[in-house]
Amino acid sequence: MHSNFMWIVALMAIGVCLALPAGEDAQAETIKLESENTGDKYSFAYETSNGISRTETGEVKPGAGEEDGSLSVQGSTSWSAPDGKKYEISFTADETGYHPKFRLVA
Repeated sequence: MHSNFMWIVALMAIGVCLALPAGEDAQAETIKLESENTGDKYSFAYETSNGISRTETGEVKPGAGEEDGSLSVQGSTSWSAPDGKKYEISFTADETGYHPKFRLVA
């Protein structure tokens, strides 16, 4: 039993090391950060020095009763892959679920 625990700990440690950013990604800085929240609506956007950007807006949609509202969200994330290609995921999320769209930008 003890050796199984040690294997699990070792595998978790290896996973953490592999998940850490490498090279210049580890040194990336936030170069833009915007955020707003009015209670029933919110938005945020950020961009990093290594080319990652993210935007999101959301708003509470009222329902029939006070406790019946839903959240409607839309946003996008883009980044450059190691091969130099730029990718983007845009999405909407609401009472019908999460709806992503993936595309190669350049």
